[in-house]
Amino acid sequence: MKNSFLILVTRLNFIFPYYLGVKFIKYKQYFNKNYKKYDNSFDVINATNYSIRNIPYYKKLGLEPIKSLLEFSAKIPIIDKDIIMNDWKSFVLPNYSNKNVVEGTTGGTSGKPLRLIIPKARHVVELNTMNSMWNQIGWRGEVRAVIRNKQLKPNQIFTVNPLKKEIIFDGFNTDISYYEKIYNTIKKYNIKFIHAYPSSAYQFSLFLKSTNKDTSIIKGFLCGSEGLTELQSALIKKELKIPIYNWYGHSEKLILGGPCKNNDVIHVEPTYGYFELLNENNQQIKTPGEIGEIVGTGIHNTFMPFLRYRTGDFAEYVGNYCKHCDRHLPLIKNIQGRWNKNKIYLIDNTYVTITALNLHSDLYLKINGIQYIQKEKGELEILIVKGDGFTNETENLFISHFDKSLLTKCNYIIKYTDIVTKEANGKFLPLKQHIKE
Repeated sequence: MKNSFLILVTRLNFIFPYYLGVKFIKYKQYFNKNYKKYDNSFDVINATNYSIRNIPYYKKLGLEPIKSLLEFSAKIPIIDKDIIMNDWKSFVLPNYSNKNVVEGTTGGTSGKPLRLIIPKARHVVELNTMNSMWNQIGWRGEVRAVIRNKQLKPNQIFTVNPLKKEIIFDGFNTDISYYEKIYNTIKKYNIKFIHAYPSSAYQFSLFLKSTNKDTSIIKGFLCGSEGLTELQSALIKKELKIPIYNWYGHSEKLILGGPCKNNDVIHVEPTYGYFELLNENNQQIKTPGEIGEIVGTGIHNTFMPFLRYRTGDFAEYVGNYCKHCDRHLPLIKNIQGRWNKNKIYLIDNTYVTITALNLHSDLYLKINGIQYIQKEKGELEILIVKGDGFTNETENLFISHFDKSLLTKCNYIIKYTDIVTKEANGKFLPLKQHIKE
């Protein structure tokens, strides 16, 4: 009775996220003449000059206020996580009030987490942007299921957040009987969209497939915080025909983007932050097909601004205009999260990325999971969860694939397991890399 009442209250919540999100963005689209070609240079210049005046790190540099993006790229130094952690206080507004901020951390996938100071009002910008992106897949502010990093009490099926219109399930419980309860709850309350890590969406989709569930009731997965692998996409999009909206963002809250309705590449939202894609010489990439590191500048955080911050993520540049949605903004694809965590090191000190090891779609359909583990250069463990139709011939095809992809420069061993494990935060790492670059 309690859960049913809370779900009723959740359904009656039209203030958030519909009016604060979808309607707000619709207003921008129809009444803001700059929406399709938004120039964020004014925001970047203001955020930079504010930092020069108020943030100790930039005050010590003795910089003069900037007047253009050219001056921004010429005068403002590039920073990274290590630089901030070595002198954390100098990147924070002195004497800030705790009542105006919330604290967070980076995910810690590249080492020790970085402590973050974020303004409370900052979430409004993030939610408005996110809601506008989800709108591309047909989400209109409905109640959504969440399968992410929440761990519930024993025998608790779900919990409800009426404010954010969420029915939250246990992201760590992958038992088939629990997935049956998730499915029945989704069907009972007519929940059309599921907010999940890609790995959680994949595990739940394996259940849907193995039990022959009616997947037409699910109108889409809303996925972020992890990269979407070919294995996951093959099952969810191609086999089960469930749309996936997979966006890019990160804990530092500098860059946020996702695809439009008819174009799968990431559209980097200019109202959220300032985006740069830099090559090895720290020059901005403007040629389609070139790969560089994503560098972000925040324009909404006055308590702990990040100017020209290396995210550790790499991407391929596509262009600056989408003909499908008629918007002028950066377009990228093939994002590699924390680049050094996607490298597999070979005997001769060269490397291949896990992207280069992508399997043929026929092989993906024969397995229910795959994960790489490397502890020494030239040595690799490959964990595979066998799926329907996995035979000795399938194993030989895998061996042939890895022999060819690893160029005989890496000794590997294939191990079969019942499940590939997630991290403590509920995320899945396709490659567990123990070697420091």
